[in-house]
Amino acid sequence: MTEQSSSVAARSTSKLTDFLPRRSAGLKLLLVCALAVIMTIPAMLIHNIVYERSSGLDLAIAQVSETAGGQQSVLGPVITVPYSHMPDPTKPNHLVYGIAVAFAESGTAVSQVNVAEKRRGIHTIPVYEAQIDMAATFSPTALLEAVPEHAVPIWSDARLFVGVSDTRGIKDAVQASIDGRSVSMEPVSRSLNGDGYYRVPVAGVKLAGGRLDGLENSDSPFDVRVSLLLTGAQRLAVGPFAKDTTLTLSSNWPSPSFVGGFLPNQHNVGETEAGFEATWRVPYMARGIPGAGRNSDLNVITAWNQHDMAIQFIKEASPYQSIDRALKYAAMFIGFVFLAYFLFEATSQKRAHPAQYILVGLAQAIFYMLLLAFSERVGFDIAFLIAASMTVGVTSLYAANVFRARKYGLRALGIMGGIYALIYVLMRAESQALLAGALASFAAIALTMYLTRNVDWYGDDHATETA
Repeated sequence: MTEQSSSVAARSTSKLTDFLPRRSAGLKLLLVCALAVIMTIPAMLIHNIVYERSSGLDLAIAQVSETAGGQQSVLGPVITVPYSHMPDPTKPNHLVYGIAVAFAESGTAVSQVNVAEKRRGIHTIPVYEAQIDMAATFSPTALLEAVPEHAVPIWSDARLFVGVSDTRGIKDAVQASIDGRSVSMEPVSRSLNGDGYYRVPVAGVKLAGGRLDGLENSDSPFDVRVSLLLTGAQRLAVGPFAKDTTLTLSSNWPSPSFVGGFLPNQHNVGETEAGFEATWRVPYMARGIPGAGRNSDLNVITAWNQHDMAIQFIKEASPYQSIDRALKYAAMFIGFVFLAYFLFEATSQKRAHPAQYILVGLAQAIFYMLLLAFSERVGFDIAFLIAASMTVGVTSLYAANVFRARKYGLRALGIMGGIYALIYVLMRAESQALLAGALASFAAIALTMYLTRNVDWYGDDHATETA
């Protein structure tokens, strides 16, 4: 019984072996495609490493920003006065309180920003020190118009306010004056006073306030000047604190990024290596915020990317995004390399073992790890040149040995060089990545179809049988 079963199994195996030729180019191509898919697994693992290293950069930025003052938003001078109102004359003890807020008629801000790089581990993060001088012209009429009819202004609590996101970044006393008279500024918080009303308006930044004396006797426009020195990291923004606001900002940083709700009217970025200067102007109609109001939320002035004039001090684009983008095409590039080896095999009559394909695939995966490691230390472009040269060199030498001919090593050198040039394009040209990848894939398939037009995909045995 056992001998009979063995005989049946042997005949079945023999039929299967006859059906699958030993030197079938078609089966080898299917095997190569399967190996290319399998070799994307190491690339996926490297993707996790890229994510971890990128998270490390984010942590370093957060730590440095915390000590430097973070991404600062500045609120220019604003004047407020609380008021009380008796809605029911029969209840004189029942008072309703509010805060009248007046913005300047016109305002200018001039800022000189010195940027330096602070190292945290292997990362360098831009931090800045900004001197900001602001001037504003106020109209007492606008403030009085914000007070409701029959309400009583509480002039003793009239205040001048300025604000920043993080007061830890303020490095010197805030200097403020009205028509040349100094105003003492101190940190304030929004809380009820002993009489049951707020002196401080709602704001999205931390405020410093100074008491204004004699405001009730003023009937003509007056000038306010405020100077502050503060530090921060990455981003600096100034809100349009006046009906018509102009900001002039200069810095030693050569590669800024303009963000926020308003872009500069003019700048000279790229015209000099010494830094740049930019100018914003936000007119009243563009600002879209009333010049005075009651219980106004000052957060509307400094809210990110709404009305602010902002700039980011960025380094060269992070390599992590470029590497992550290239890893998304890893299967395609590994397939290109395997396809090149398969074409060498088909045209040279020399066979390459699947293990040799695996070794070549691992070399392609390790390329991304080399690129990641070097780019963190020497910059992306130099890192790519080093990693690509190492990978192209080893795969080309390996091709010369596998196919027993120097010409295949030289061909591999040219093909691999073209593949890695394409990888560089995909990493750098984000908007053109899909088009470049699609065209390269089509060209690779078209070339393969042409070079294999005379290949017997069934194999030598099948060809003999059909003959």
